[in-house]
Formats: sequence, structure tokens, C-alpha cells
Amino acid sequence: MLGVEPRSFIVISAAFGMLWAFIFFVLHSSFPREIRGLARWGWACTMMAAGAVLFATYGALPVFLSSFVPNLLVAAGVAAMQGSVRAFGGLPRRDGPLALLLGFTALAMFPATFLDDDYRSRLIIMSSVLTLLFGACAVAIYRFQQKGFAERFTGGVFAATACIMLARCLIAISQSPSLTRPQIDATPVHQVYMATFSFSIVALSVGFLLMANRQLHRKLESLAMRDKQTGVYRRDAFLALLDREIAESRSGKRSMSVLMIDLDDFRAINEQHGQQAGDRVIDDFSAKARQSLRRNDAIGRYGGDEFLVMLPDTSAEGAQAVGQRIMDAAAEVRRDDVPAYTVSIGIARLEAEREDAGAIIEAADKALHAARKAGRSRIEFAAEPVRR
Repeated sequence: MLGVEPRSFIVISAAFGMLWAFIFFVLHSSFPREIRGLARWGWACTMMAAGAVLFATYGALPVFLSSFVPNLLVAAGVAAMQGSVRAFGGLPRRDGPLALLLGFTALAMFPATFLDDDYRSRLIIMSSVLTLLFGACAVAIYRFQQKGFAERFTGGVFAATACIMLARCLIAISQSPSLTRPQIDATPVHQVYMATFSFSIVALSVGFLLMANRQLHRKLESLAMRDKQTGVYRRDAFLALLDREIAESRSGKRSMSVLMIDLDDFRAINEQHGQQAGDRVIDDFSAKARQSLRRNDAIGRYGGDEFLVMLPDTSAEGAQAVGQRIMDAAAEVRRDDVPAYTVSIGIARLEAEREDAGAIIEAADKALHAARKAGRSRIEFAAEPVRR
């Protein structure tokens, strides 16, 4: 027996809920729109806080306001958390199933609240629904493509809370039907739940805040590393990335290829069509090249109309295939406001004993020069890899 006074923790839950709702509404107004789910989390905290306030009026207000509505508000709040997590992680929305679950909850709670004031049945219904909702939140976070400490922590809290809900449900099923009022529910699981529920709201909100902050950090870091016009890596950022990949390839004894790409006759395009048309050509090529690359590949703007592409763990044949895709995409005319253009590509391969980034870029540049000299709109390989 923990000796927890239920109303105290209900009031604490309401206070924490409103505080976190305010925090997440402020974050929603100040964070980039690409970081999604913040406002929905704020509404989740608001609904759970409102439910807690109404729970505290049990016995003073009609059962509709002190039991039926607050139970639905808590369930809706956790459902909103689940929607927030899915939006944050870029997962498909599941509003339909959530709405059906909340509708089922209302229908099931109605007779247990108004026809027969059966606290035990309400406890079983709500514990079952909350087990599903908290568990669904944990599963959604598990499906994130990138998971760090914040995601593991938040998912773990969701999973632990789901386990507590399940334990409450199972013990309520085994209890005597004579349990008719929440004030006399003195089971250890219920006491643990009352003691930890307010703190679980804090833990979950802290976890979601950490997730949002990490995504904000990635966004700002990406903006600092990207070329403003094209969205590809800036030269210094790309070279730093290339140095790291070379070190990893050398230690893992993996091959790697680097492509140097040049827009053919770009000066003539500027002179004939104007500088704005030339900028559109660069933008068009950057978009096409990014679409032609694989997830682990990287492209950077080396200068003007020259680009570098890094292909980790890629053989000569694989590098040529990627280069051909880029060259074919560049030659395909998709927009009326973009003049036709072609590209030339030089490829150099990195092996475990290869030198630094400067050496492989120099080799790719020589191959590019050979491609331009041979007639442009073609791919050439570096003659020999420069070794230590």
C-alpha cells in the first residue's frame, strides 16, 4: 500500500498537463513547420489536463461530467499523442481507426456509467483502450527510421505505461464485482498507477521534446551544410564528409567511387538564354541528380557548374551505372523554362590503400577533362588510382 491520495495526483496531473500544453503550443509557433506533431501533442496534454480536472470533481458534479467525459478526454488525449508521434515520424495518419476506437469507448462506457454505475467495468474498458493506445504509440516510435536515445526513452515510457494499463485491466477482471467506487480501489496496481500517471505525462513530454530538439538540430545543421541555391552540400561540407567516408572505407577495406560532373557549355547557355536561365539549369540538374542517387550517396557543389558525387561501397560498374542515370536524367527535357543541356562525368575509384580526398578529386577531375576533350556528354574513368 502506497497510501496515495488520489485527488492530489489528479491535481498534479492537471497542472503538469497544462504546463506542457503551453510549452508545446509555443514550440509549434516557433519551430520549423517540417517538425510536425507539436500542436497535436499540445492538444493531447490539454485534453488530459481537462480530464484530470473533471475527475477531481467526482461526487460534486454529475457523473456525466465527473466520469464519462473525463474518461473520454483521457482516451482522446492519448489518441492525439499517437497521432502526434506518427506525424512527427512521417508515418501515415490513422485518424479513422482512432475515431472508431474512441466511438467504441463511448458506447461501451455509456451503460457502465449511466445504466449501472459500475466502476469495475469502466476500469476494464478504459484500461483496455489505454493499453492499445499507449502500445500503439510505442510501436509507432519503433517504426521510426532513425532512433536515438530520445526515441528509445519515449518509446520505453509508452511501453511501460501500456504494461501498467494492462496490469490494471487484468487485476480488475479478477476483482470482485462489488468494487463500485474509485475511492475504495486500493489495489497495489491502482496505487502505482495513481502515483506514476502524472509523472508519466512529464516523462513522455520530456521525451517528445528531446525528439523535437534533435530534429531541429539536424535541420539547422543541414541548412548550414547545404548550398542555398541547390540544396546540395556546400563544398567545405562535402569535402569534410568525403574525408570521413575515405577513413571509414580505408578501415573497412571497402571500395568507393567519386564522380566529378560538369555542365557542358554552361557559359554558352548563360550567354544565349541569360543568367536566370542558367540558374534554372543548375537547379534542374541538382534536383535530377539527387533523384538519381541512392540513400547513402551524397552530392556537393564543387564550384559554379561543377558538382561532386560520393558513392560509398560502389564498384566501377556501379559508379558507371549511377553516372549514366545522372547523364540520362540531365538530357531529358522536363520544363519549358529550362534550356536543353548535357553533362560530362569523370569517375575515380577509391580503394583501401588510396590517398586522401585531394588525390581522388584530382583523379576524377582528370577523367572529367578527358570526357570533355573526347566530345562532352560522356563518362570517362581515371586511368590509374593514385596509391600511397
